[in-house]
Amino acid sequence: MIVLKNIQLSYSKPIIKRANLNVSKGEILGLVGKSGAGKSSLLKIIAGIIDPNEGDVFLAQKKQPRVHQLLIPGFHRVAMVNQDFKLDVYHTVEENLREAVLHLPSPKRDKRIQQLLRLFDIKSIAATKAHLISGGEQQRLAIARAIADKPDILLLDEPFGHLDANLRARLTQHLIHLREEENTTIVLVSHEGQDVLGLCDAICMLKNGLLSKKYKPEYLYYHYSNVQQARLFGPVNSIKIGETTLLFRPDEYQESTSKNAIPVIYTRSIFVGGLYHNYFKTSNGDNIVLYQFHRLNDTRGIEIVKKTQ
Repeated sequence: MIVLKNIQLSYSKPIIKRANLNVSKGEILGLVGKSGAGKSSLLKIIAGIIDPNEGDVFLAQKKQPRVHQLLIPGFHRVAMVNQDFKLDVYHTVEENLREAVLHLPSPKRDKRIQQLLRLFDIKSIAATKAHLISGGEQQRLAIARAIADKPDILLLDEPFGHLDANLRARLTQHLIHLREEENTTIVLVSHEGQDVLGLCDAICMLKNGLLSKKYKPEYLYYHYSNVQQARLFGPVNSIKIGETTLLFRPDEYQESTSKNAIPVIYTRSIFVGGLYHNYFKTSNGDNIVLYQFHRLNDTRGIEIVKKTQ
């Protein structure tokens, strides 16, 4: 569905270096990297908003023209939602959607509006002006408006920015429903890999202008080369044993009383709903957290058990 071949982009310095990518129809792909890594620039290249210096974009097996050759920037059947949403803030939620489907015959237009109001759970605020609804509701409206004309591809630039955990979970569910109901291909960028773990079919890392191959979310969570990469996808423990530094996720352990166990000193437990975050210190003074469904206040030693997802 989306094929990038040898995409390069430079301004005063290289931004993207020979990026290659294949995204299948109906796939949800995450592009993860630190701020300034070039994620948004790559999204704009896919959208047909900016030209790469080199390389080609193929959509539905068709090579796309250069942006400067287009009368209006933007590739056909591709919708993009930026962080500014670009809503008509003094129009109602329903009016914002209606403006996006004015070309449809009236019966089809009304049916599509009602479908979008239901899909994104904004029917109760349909008559409310956009500037009076919450940030999370504005974001859902912006996405609903973007896909009103049923694009083949939806591109989302930092869709979870400025949302609390509850709103992130709700938006994740809405995007999954969108893919299930309309088979839309979705590519989203985030500097917080943890935000996209439960949403994406695959994730690519973008670092120093280099785009990685696609990985399953589970693989990236449990396989990392350094602590910085690990922390992109959630908490990681770091402890020193002799001259060796060991990294492991809070669920990669088992309680142990064997002579090979790592001694730990219990400090406290925090209930986070459904499980406890149990905090310990090692004999070297390293702080670690262990996940469990109960308090680990009687635990005196652990062994690291790496997972092979």
